[in-house]
Amino acid sequence: MWLLTRDRVLMVTTAVMTVAAGTMTVLYVTKDGPGPQPVKPVARTTGPPHASPGASVAGTAKPGTVKAAYAVRSKWKDGFNAEVTVTNLGSQPLMGWMVNLELPKDVDVTSTWGATAEQQPGKLVLRSQAYNTYLEAGGAIRMGFEAKGPAGPPTSCSVNGAPC
Repeated sequence: MWLLTRDRVLMVTTAVMTVAAGTMTVLYVTKDGPGPQPVKPVARTTGPPHASPGASVAGTAKPGTVKAAYAVRSKWKDGFNAEVTVTNLGSQPLMGWMVNLELPKDVDVTSTWGATAEQQPGKLVLRSQAYNTYLEAGGAIRMGFEAKGPAGPPTSCSVNGAPC
């Protein structure tokens, strides 16, 4: 009789583990978002920044409807990582976003994530990508970059033409 009870416990445990593994597999396969994006080199331009193909970026935003926040997340001897968060404060979805940062001229951005980037001496333009161009009302998107040079806040910032 003891053997029969032990077999039942093992059978029930196996069934529960199988269901849990199947559920975790389904959740992993159907999770939201594209997952981590590979680090890409920053495109360097000599002329004024221009809209990237396929990105729908509004030229201006009503003051107070969209904002960007900048934060240095880590520093080391020769560089730093920074994060930029764009938040839609409006009641309507935002189709596309573009953040302009004026950085010290000795800051050299080496890679970005969550945005396409163009850099000129002292300026960095971050634009939405196809997978994150739509920003729902009240929503936020984070992106970032790694740079060589002194860490610190930008000297000026605008998002879709409005001050950050």
